Amino acid sequence: MATTSSTAATTAVSLIPPPITIDDSHKVYSIAITCIVLGIVASLVVISRLAQRIHARTFGADDYVIIPGLLFYIGWTAMAAYVNLHAGVGKPLWEITLGEFSVWYQGIVGSSWIYPAMTASIRTSILLLYRRTFAAQTPYMKFAIWILLILQGIYLVVFSIMPGFICHPINKAWTAVLKRHEYCNDWYYYYMSVALYSCSMAFDGILLFIPIYPIMKLHLPLRQRLGIVVIFMLGAGASAVAGYKLAIFVLQMKRIDEINPKWLQYEMSRITPPQFDRYGETFWIPSQVEPCVALIGTSIPALRHLFVERAQQLTAYYAQRSKQVSSSARSVSFRGRQSSKGLLKGSGDEEVFLQSDYVELQDNGRK
Repeated sequence: MATTSSTAATTAVSLIPPPITIDDSHKVYSIAITCIVLGIVASLVVISRLAQRIHARTFGADDYVIIPGLLFYIGWTAMAAYVNLHAGVGKPLWEITLGEFSVWYQGIVGSSWIYPAMTASIRTSILLLYRRTFAAQTPYMKFAIWILLILQGIYLVVFSIMPGFICHPINKAWTAVLKRHEYCNDWYYYYMSVALYSCSMAFDGILLFIPIYPIMKLHLPLRQRLGIVVIFMLGAGASAVAGYKLAIFVLQMKRIDEINPKWLQYEMSRITPPQFDRYGETFWIPSQVEPCVALIGTSIPALRHLFVERAQQLTAYYAQRSKQVSSSARSVSFRGRQSSKGLLKGSGDEEVFLQSDYVELQDNGRK
Protein backbone atom coordinates (compact mmCIF):
# COMPACT_ATOMS: atom_id res chain seq x y z
CA MET A 1 0.00 0.00 0.00
CA ALA A 2 2.83 2.37 0.93
CA THR A 3 4.67 1.42 -2.26
CA THR A 4 1.60 2.25 -4.36
CA SER A 5 1.23 5.65 -2.70
CA SER A 6 4.92 6.36 -3.17
CA THR A 7 4.75 5.43 -6.86
CA ALA A 8 1.68 7.65 -7.37
CA ALA A 9 3.40 10.53 -5.63
CA THR A 10 6.51 10.09 -7.75
CA THR A 11 4.40 10.02 -10.93
CA ALA A 12 2.55 13.17 -9.89
CA VAL A 13 5.80 14.98 -9.13
CA SER A 14 7.34 13.93 -12.46
CA LEU A 15 4.51 15.47 -14.48
CA ILE A 16 5.17 18.92 -15.95
CA PRO A 17 2.86 21.61 -14.55
CA PRO A 18 1.09 24.06 -16.87
CA PRO A 19 3.11 27.12 -17.90
CA ILE A 20 2.76 30.31 -15.90
CA THR A 21 3.31 32.88 -18.64
CA ILE A 22 1.23 33.14 -21.80
CA ASP A 23 3.12 32.29 -24.99
CA ASP A 24 1.23 32.82 -28.25
CA SER A 25 4.18 32.29 -30.57
CA HIS A 26 2.62 29.08 -31.94
CA LYS A 27 -0.99 30.25 -31.82
CA VAL A 28 -3.16 30.10 -34.94
CA TYR A 29 -5.73 32.90 -35.21
CA SER A 30 -7.73 31.57 -38.16
CA ILE A 31 -10.53 30.19 -35.94
CA ALA A 32 -11.12 33.51 -34.19
CA ILE A 33 -10.97 35.44 -37.48
CA THR A 34 -13.46 33.06 -39.12
CA CYS A 35 -15.92 33.39 -36.23
CA ILE A 36 -15.70 37.20 -36.33
CA VAL A 37 -16.15 37.40 -40.11
CA LEU A 38 -19.12 35.02 -40.10
CA GLY A 39 -20.69 36.95 -37.25
CA ILE A 40 -20.35 40.28 -39.06
CA VAL A 41 -21.70 38.94 -42.35
CA ALA A 42 -24.74 37.25 -40.80
CA SER A 43 -25.51 40.30 -38.64
CA LEU A 44 -25.38 42.66 -41.62
CA VAL A 45 -27.67 40.38 -43.63
CA VAL A 46 -30.28 40.25 -40.85
CA ILE A 47 -30.09 44.02 -40.29
CA SER A 48 -30.61 44.53 -44.05
CA ARG A 49 -33.60 42.18 -43.91
CA LEU A 50 -35.16 44.14 -41.04
CA ALA A 51 -34.50 47.47 -42.78
CA GLN A 52 -36.15 46.15 -45.96
CA ARG A 53 -39.22 44.95 -44.07
CA ILE A 54 -39.56 48.33 -42.34
CA HIS A 55 -39.16 50.15 -45.66
CA ALA A 56 -41.75 47.91 -47.34
CA ARG A 57 -44.07 48.15 -44.29
CA THR A 58 -44.24 44.36 -44.09
CA PHE A 59 -42.66 43.97 -40.65
CA GLY A 60 -44.19 40.88 -39.08
CA ALA A 61 -43.98 38.56 -36.09
CA ASP A 62 -41.12 36.61 -37.68
CA ASP A 63 -39.09 39.83 -37.86
CA TYR A 64 -39.73 40.68 -34.20
CA VAL A 65 -38.65 37.18 -33.12
CA ILE A 66 -35.48 37.20 -35.21
CA ILE A 67 -34.23 40.23 -33.25
CA PRO A 68 -33.47 38.27 -30.03
CA GLY A 69 -32.00 35.54 -32.23
CA LEU A 70 -29.68 38.13 -33.78
CA LEU A 71 -28.74 39.49 -30.35
CA PHE A 72 -27.97 35.99 -29.09
CA TYR A 73 -25.86 35.38 -32.20
CA ILE A 74 -23.93 38.62 -31.68
CA GLY A 75 -23.32 37.58 -28.07
CA TRP A 76 -22.28 34.12 -29.24
CA THR A 77 -19.85 35.64 -31.75
CA ALA A 78 -18.35 37.90 -29.10
CA MET A 79 -17.94 34.93 -26.75
CA ALA A 80 -16.45 32.75 -29.50
CA ALA A 81 -13.97 35.47 -30.44
CA TYR A 82 -12.99 36.10 -26.82
CA VAL A 83 -12.56 32.42 -25.99
CA ASN A 84 -10.57 31.68 -29.13
CA LEU A 85 -8.30 34.65 -28.52
CA HIS A 86 -7.81 34.25 -24.76
CA ALA A 87 -8.29 30.54 -23.99
CA GLY A 88 -5.34 29.09 -25.84
CA VAL A 89 -7.46 27.72 -28.70
CA GLY A 90 -5.25 27.25 -31.73
CA LYS A 91 -1.98 26.40 -29.99
CA PRO A 92 -0.49 23.19 -28.51
CA LEU A 93 -2.24 22.09 -25.32
CA TRP A 94 1.01 22.01 -23.34
CA GLU A 95 1.49 25.74 -23.97
CA ILE A 96 -1.85 26.71 -22.42
CA THR A 97 -1.76 28.29 -18.97
CA LEU A 98 -4.12 27.54 -16.12
CA GLY A 99 -5.80 30.91 -16.61
CA GLU A 100 -6.39 30.17 -20.30
CA PHE A 101 -7.95 26.81 -19.43
CA SER A 102 -10.25 28.65 -17.04
CA VAL A 103 -11.48 30.87 -19.90
CA TRP A 104 -11.80 27.74 -22.07
CA TYR A 105 -14.23 26.09 -19.60
CA GLN A 106 -16.17 29.33 -19.19
CA GLY A 107 -16.73 29.21 -22.95
CA ILE A 108 -17.98 25.63 -22.76
CA VAL A 109 -20.50 26.43 -20.03
CA GLY A 110 -21.55 29.70 -21.67
CA SER A 111 -22.11 28.07 -25.06
CA SER A 112 -24.26 25.38 -23.43
CA TRP A 113 -26.70 28.09 -22.31
CA ILE A 114 -26.61 30.46 -25.28
CA TYR A 115 -26.99 27.79 -27.97
CA PRO A 116 -30.54 26.61 -27.04
CA ALA A 117 -31.88 30.17 -26.75
CA MET A 118 -30.24 31.28 -30.00
CA THR A 119 -31.37 28.31 -32.08
CA ALA A 120 -34.90 28.29 -30.62
CA SER A 121 -35.31 31.97 -31.47
CA ILE A 122 -34.13 31.49 -35.05
CA ARG A 123 -36.34 28.44 -35.61
CA THR A 124 -39.34 30.24 -34.11
CA SER A 125 -38.80 33.07 -36.58
CA ILE A 126 -38.70 30.59 -39.46
CA LEU A 127 -41.92 28.94 -38.24
CA LEU A 128 -43.66 32.31 -38.03
CA LEU A 129 -42.47 33.09 -41.54
CA TYR A 130 -44.01 29.81 -42.71
CA ARG A 131 -47.23 30.66 -40.88
CA ARG A 132 -47.31 34.08 -42.50
CA THR A 133 -46.68 32.61 -45.93
CA PHE A 134 -48.50 29.27 -46.10
CA ALA A 135 -51.14 29.08 -43.36
CA ALA A 136 -53.88 30.83 -45.38
CA GLN A 137 -53.40 28.51 -48.37
CA THR A 138 -52.88 25.28 -46.38
CA PRO A 139 -55.09 25.13 -43.25
CA TYR A 140 -53.35 22.07 -41.77
CA MET A 141 -50.08 24.00 -41.86
CA LYS A 142 -51.26 26.32 -39.07
CA PHE A 143 -51.84 23.36 -36.75
CA ALA A 144 -48.45 21.80 -37.56
CA ILE A 145 -46.69 25.11 -36.97
CA TRP A 146 -48.36 25.56 -33.58
CA ILE A 147 -47.21 22.08 -32.55
CA LEU A 148 -43.65 22.90 -33.59
CA LEU A 149 -43.77 26.22 -31.74
CA ILE A 150 -44.81 24.42 -28.54
CA LEU A 151 -41.99 21.94 -29.02
CA GLN A 152 -39.57 24.84 -29.40
CA GLY A 153 -40.69 26.11 -26.01
CA ILE A 154 -40.12 22.69 -24.44
CA TYR A 155 -36.72 22.43 -26.14
CA LEU A 156 -35.71 25.84 -24.78
CA VAL A 157 -36.81 25.10 -21.20
CA VAL A 158 -35.24 21.63 -20.99
CA PHE A 159 -31.89 22.51 -22.51
CA SER A 160 -31.66 25.76 -20.56
CA ILE A 161 -31.90 23.80 -17.30
CA MET A 162 -29.61 20.86 -18.13
CA PRO A 163 -26.31 22.81 -18.35
CA GLY A 164 -26.72 23.75 -14.69
CA PHE A 165 -25.86 20.17 -13.74
CA ILE A 166 -22.58 19.89 -15.65
CA CYS A 167 -20.71 20.73 -12.45
CA HIS A 168 -21.74 20.96 -8.80
CA PRO A 169 -21.51 23.89 -8.23
CA ILE A 170 -21.37 25.14 -11.80
CA ASN A 171 -18.59 27.71 -11.21
CA LYS A 172 -16.16 24.92 -10.31
CA ALA A 173 -15.86 24.26 -14.03
CA TRP A 174 -13.51 27.25 -14.30
CA THR A 175 -12.56 28.17 -10.74
CA ALA A 176 -11.16 24.75 -9.82
CA VAL A 177 -9.60 23.61 -13.09
CA LEU A 178 -7.05 21.29 -11.45
CA LYS A 179 -9.81 19.61 -9.41
CA ARG A 180 -12.50 19.84 -12.05
CA HIS A 181 -12.96 16.06 -12.18
CA GLU A 182 -14.13 16.17 -8.55
CA TYR A 183 -17.01 18.53 -9.36
CA CYS A 184 -17.81 17.97 -13.05
CA ASN A 185 -19.10 15.04 -15.06
CA ASP A 186 -17.69 15.01 -18.61
CA TRP A 187 -19.94 12.14 -19.67
CA TYR A 188 -23.02 14.05 -18.56
CA TYR A 189 -21.87 16.96 -20.73
CA TYR A 190 -21.29 14.57 -23.64
CA TYR A 191 -24.74 12.94 -23.52
CA MET A 192 -26.42 16.30 -22.95
CA SER A 193 -24.66 17.74 -26.00
CA VAL A 194 -25.57 14.74 -28.15
CA ALA A 195 -29.23 15.11 -27.14
CA LEU A 196 -29.12 18.88 -27.77
CA TYR A 197 -27.54 18.59 -31.22
CA SER A 198 -29.82 15.68 -32.16
CA CYS A 199 -32.97 17.65 -31.31
CA SER A 200 -31.63 20.68 -33.10
CA MET A 201 -30.85 18.67 -36.23
CA ALA A 202 -34.30 17.01 -36.14
CA PHE A 203 -36.12 20.35 -35.88
CA ASP A 204 -34.01 21.86 -38.67
CA GLY A 205 -34.70 18.81 -40.82
CA ILE A 206 -38.46 19.25 -40.37
CA LEU A 207 -38.23 22.93 -41.24
CA LEU A 208 -36.26 21.98 -44.33
CA PHE A 209 -39.15 20.08 -45.92
CA ILE A 210 -42.23 21.96 -44.65
CA PRO A 211 -42.37 24.47 -47.54
CA ILE A 212 -42.13 21.92 -50.35
CA TYR A 213 -45.76 20.74 -50.45
CA PRO A 214 -47.56 24.12 -50.29
CA ILE A 215 -45.17 25.73 -52.77
CA MET A 216 -45.48 22.92 -55.30
CA LYS A 217 -49.28 23.39 -55.23
CA LEU A 218 -49.01 27.00 -56.42
CA HIS A 219 -50.21 27.82 -59.95
CA LEU A 220 -46.80 28.98 -61.06
CA PRO A 221 -44.31 27.67 -63.63
CA LEU A 222 -42.34 24.67 -62.33
CA ARG A 223 -39.03 26.47 -62.60
CA GLN A 224 -40.36 29.34 -60.52
CA ARG A 225 -41.78 26.98 -57.88
CA LEU A 226 -38.47 25.15 -57.60
CA GLY A 227 -36.67 28.46 -57.19
CA ILE A 228 -39.00 29.47 -54.35
CA VAL A 229 -38.55 26.07 -52.67
CA VAL A 230 -34.78 26.53 -52.74
CA ILE A 231 -35.10 30.03 -51.23
CA PHE A 232 -37.17 28.78 -48.30
CA MET A 233 -35.10 25.64 -47.78
CA LEU A 234 -31.98 27.76 -47.36
CA GLY A 235 -33.47 29.13 -44.16
CA ALA A 236 -33.53 25.64 -42.67
CA GLY A 237 -30.29 24.55 -44.35
CA ALA A 238 -28.58 24.70 -40.98
CA SER A 239 -29.72 21.10 -40.50
CA ALA A 240 -26.82 19.96 -42.66
CA VAL A 241 -24.33 21.85 -40.48
CA ALA A 242 -26.05 20.56 -37.32
CA GLY A 243 -25.71 17.00 -38.65
CA TYR A 244 -22.03 17.54 -39.36
CA LYS A 245 -21.46 19.03 -35.91
CA LEU A 246 -23.20 16.10 -34.24
CA ALA A 247 -21.20 13.58 -36.26
CA ILE A 248 -17.86 15.26 -35.58
CA PHE A 249 -18.72 15.62 -31.87
CA VAL A 250 -19.45 11.89 -31.53
CA LEU A 251 -16.35 10.91 -33.53
CA GLN A 252 -14.16 13.17 -31.44
CA MET A 253 -15.35 11.55 -28.22
CA LYS A 254 -14.01 8.24 -29.53
CA ARG A 255 -10.54 9.78 -29.43
CA ILE A 256 -10.54 9.55 -25.66
CA ASP A 257 -7.51 7.24 -25.73
CA GLU A 258 -5.67 8.94 -28.61
CA ILE A 259 -3.31 11.14 -26.65
CA ASN A 260 -0.18 12.81 -27.96
CA PRO A 261 2.81 11.21 -26.11
CA LYS A 262 4.28 14.65 -25.47
CA TRP A 263 1.00 15.81 -23.92
CA LEU A 264 1.09 12.82 -21.55
CA GLN A 265 4.14 14.30 -19.87
CA TYR A 266 2.07 17.23 -18.59
CA GLU A 267 -0.10 17.39 -15.50
CA MET A 268 -3.05 18.90 -17.38
CA SER A 269 -3.25 15.83 -19.65
CA ARG A 270 -4.76 13.92 -16.72
CA ILE A 271 -7.76 16.25 -16.42
CA THR A 272 -8.13 17.71 -19.92
CA PRO A 273 -9.92 15.80 -22.71
CA PRO A 274 -7.47 15.00 -25.53
CA GLN A 275 -10.05 16.21 -28.08
CA PHE A 276 -9.23 19.77 -27.07
CA ASP A 277 -6.29 19.73 -29.47
CA ARG A 278 -8.74 20.36 -32.35
CA TYR A 279 -11.53 22.07 -30.46
CA GLY A 280 -11.55 25.17 -32.63
CA GLU A 281 -12.13 23.19 -35.82
CA THR A 282 -14.54 20.61 -34.38
CA PHE A 283 -16.66 22.82 -32.13
CA TRP A 284 -16.33 26.58 -32.63
CA ILE A 285 -16.38 26.64 -36.44
CA PRO A 286 -19.43 24.34 -36.90
CA SER A 287 -21.21 26.09 -34.03
CA GLN A 288 -20.61 29.46 -35.69
CA VAL A 289 -21.56 28.33 -39.19
CA GLU A 290 -24.86 26.70 -38.16
CA PRO A 291 -26.69 29.85 -36.93
CA CYS A 292 -24.95 31.91 -39.63
CA VAL A 293 -26.52 29.74 -42.36
CA ALA A 294 -29.91 29.86 -40.63
CA LEU A 295 -29.90 33.65 -40.21
CA ILE A 296 -28.83 34.32 -43.78
CA GLY A 297 -31.16 31.70 -45.23
CA THR A 298 -34.24 32.97 -43.41
CA SER A 299 -33.45 36.54 -44.55
CA ILE A 300 -33.22 35.69 -48.24
CA PRO A 301 -36.98 36.04 -49.03
CA ALA A 302 -36.98 39.65 -47.79
CA LEU A 303 -33.64 40.45 -49.42
CA ARG A 304 -34.81 38.92 -52.68
CA HIS A 305 -37.60 41.49 -52.79
CA LEU A 306 -35.00 44.20 -52.11
CA PHE A 307 -32.91 43.01 -55.06
CA VAL A 308 -36.00 42.85 -57.27
CA GLU A 309 -36.90 46.43 -56.35
CA ARG A 310 -33.41 47.66 -57.12
CA ALA A 311 -33.38 45.77 -60.42
CA GLN A 312 -36.71 47.31 -61.36
CA GLN A 313 -35.47 50.79 -60.48
CA LEU A 314 -32.38 50.31 -62.62
CA THR A 315 -34.44 48.92 -65.49
CA ALA A 316 -36.86 51.86 -65.32
CA TYR A 317 -33.98 54.34 -65.13
CA TYR A 318 -32.16 52.98 -68.17
CA ALA A 319 -35.42 52.62 -70.07
CA GLN A 320 -36.32 56.25 -69.33
CA ARG A 321 -32.80 57.33 -70.27
CA SER A 322 -33.06 55.42 -73.52
CA LYS A 323 -36.41 57.07 -74.27
CA GLN A 324 -34.98 60.54 -73.65
CA VAL A 325 -32.01 59.86 -75.90
CA SER A 326 -34.33 58.53 -78.58
CA SER A 327 -36.58 61.58 -78.36
CA SER A 328 -33.69 64.05 -78.66
CA ALA A 329 -32.04 62.30 -81.58
CA ARG A 330 -33.72 63.40 -84.82
CA SER A 331 -32.09 60.65 -86.81
CA VAL A 332 -33.62 57.80 -84.80
CA SER A 333 -35.90 55.66 -86.96
CA PHE A 334 -39.53 54.88 -86.16
CA ARG A 335 -38.59 51.26 -85.69
CA GLY A 336 -35.96 52.14 -83.14
CA ARG A 337 -38.46 54.24 -81.15
CA GLN A 338 -40.94 51.38 -81.13
CA SER A 339 -38.21 49.04 -79.84
CA SER A 340 -37.46 51.39 -76.95
CA LYS A 341 -41.14 51.56 -76.04
CA GLY A 342 -41.35 47.80 -76.22
CA LEU A 343 -38.40 47.51 -73.83
CA LEU A 344 -40.09 49.83 -71.36
CA LYS A 345 -43.36 47.96 -71.58
CA GLY A 346 -41.61 44.62 -71.15
CA SER A 347 -39.94 45.90 -68.00
CA GLY A 348 -43.35 46.74 -66.55
CA ASP A 349 -44.67 43.25 -67.29
CA GLU A 350 -41.64 41.71 -65.65
CA GLU A 351 -42.17 43.93 -62.61
CA VAL A 352 -45.68 42.54 -62.13
CA PHE A 353 -44.42 39.00 -62.60
CA LEU A 354 -41.60 39.38 -60.10
CA GLN A 355 -43.80 40.97 -57.48
CA SER A 356 -46.33 38.16 -57.75
CA ASP A 357 -44.02 35.58 -56.17
CA TYR A 358 -42.70 37.58 -53.22
CA VAL A 359 -42.76 36.20 -49.70
CA GLU A 360 -46.58 36.02 -49.47
CA LEU A 361 -46.55 33.85 -52.63
CA GLN A 362 -49.92 34.94 -53.96
CA ASP A 363 -51.35 32.20 -56.17
CA ASN A 364 -52.36 34.21 -59.20
CA GLY A 365 -53.76 31.13 -60.91
CA ARG A 366 -56.63 30.87 -58.42
CA LYS A 367 -59.87 32.72 -58.94
